[in-house]
Amino acid sequence: MLAEKVISEMMADLIDLPKDKVRALFSFGGTASNMYAMKLAINNAVPNAGKIGAPSNLHVMITANAHFSHKTVGDWLGIGIDRLVQIKADEESRSIIEDAEIKTRSIIEKGGVIAGFQINGGPFYDFAIDDIGAFIDLRDRLIKEYNLSFSPHIHVDSVIGWIWLVFNGYDFELNPLKIPAEILPIIKEQFKRKYQVRKADSWGVDFHKGLGGCPTPCGLFVSNNSNDLLLLSKKERGIDTHHLGNDWSLEDPSDITLETSRSAGKALSAVGSLLVMGKNGFRRLLANQIFCTKVFRDLISEGDYFLVGNPHALGFNTMVLLSPGNKRINWKEFLSSVSGDDKLLDHLNEEVKSFYEFCLKSNSGDISRLGCSFSKGFYKTKSGKAVSALKYCLVSPHANSEHVKNEVDKLKSQLISFRTLKNK
Repeated sequence: MLAEKVISEMMADLIDLPKDKVRALFSFGGTASNMYAMKLAINNAVPNAGKIGAPSNLHVMITANAHFSHKTVGDWLGIGIDRLVQIKADEESRSIIEDAEIKTRSIIEKGGVIAGFQINGGPFYDFAIDDIGAFIDLRDRLIKEYNLSFSPHIHVDSVIGWIWLVFNGYDFELNPLKIPAEILPIIKEQFKRKYQVRKADSWGVDFHKGLGGCPTPCGLFVSNNSNDLLLLSKKERGIDTHHLGNDWSLEDPSDITLETSRSAGKALSAVGSLLVMGKNGFRRLLANQIFCTKVFRDLISEGDYFLVGNPHALGFNTMVLLSPGNKRINWKEFLSSVSGDDKLLDHLNEEVKSFYEFCLKSNSGDISRLGCSFSKGFYKTKSGKAVSALKYCLVSPHANSEHVKNEVDKLKSQLISFRTLKNK
């Protein structure tokens, strides 16, 4: 409990909120964070939902590129996947606020209830961070114009994207860590977007993902208003927890947590990671990954065999596709070339998958495993067709330009070997 309190205060420091206002709870990962947020949204919108269940007119807004766990949570909490309403995304995968407004107004005007919003805080493929302030403004307008009796809960799914908050307080002008000038604007812009999480009701952190440095699982649900957690109180819903020690303990977090028993390992490992690394340690680590990612994307884009599928992304993940006809093209040109040509897209998807499996299964002689994984559908075209790609996520603290160049060279040489063997 003490370690959890220390982490809560650290999270408050990252977003400049009073330490006694923010409270964080450790749980089993990002799915749990989303579950806490959705349960808070339900109980806030329908105070007796804990007794009678979620009504059939209750909805939660989620994003077009949301992690599948949002739907998992909607299923498990009994809302139903069909009542999770997806908000369309722009070319950067950021949620379109105008689409959110049209859909929320339509639901309310038809007698529905908008319990809350679960928006992007830097999910994996594009590290897109939604305009959090715009969603706060939309929520406030809906409350005022429809005279809502509650405030729809806004949760930011930031289990990976939280890491940019370590740049709070960094002097980007003086740049004391000598971060390369070519990536400094990227970090600054992403931090600017991420810092708005202080305006949200809650957000998530996974210290076991990305650059957190903790064992799996080490998830954290962060409430920017600790009083909101009373909405989860078992006592308030008539659940008698006399089996526990709440009659004599000074504090009983199990009254508001999903799990009755929680390991101290998560909190202690997070405290260790944050204290050992410190803000500057994480800043250096993140800056190095962004720098290596830029080098990697530049090298990929310079060749004829591959292209980058998420050039707009401000994070350390890169989607690598095969170029049609070995021609040097960019992402927009790729989308244009496969638009209306399902046969070409199917061929490219199958080839990149076969190439990945070739490197994975051979793993001998001149052929070795690539430093990536594979995604069968990281993006969907306007017609709804999935686009496949190799998925590179540079998170090693030892990564450098030489390692990146070696990986790009390996990609090229092994693709040639793959095609030579295939054409025999």
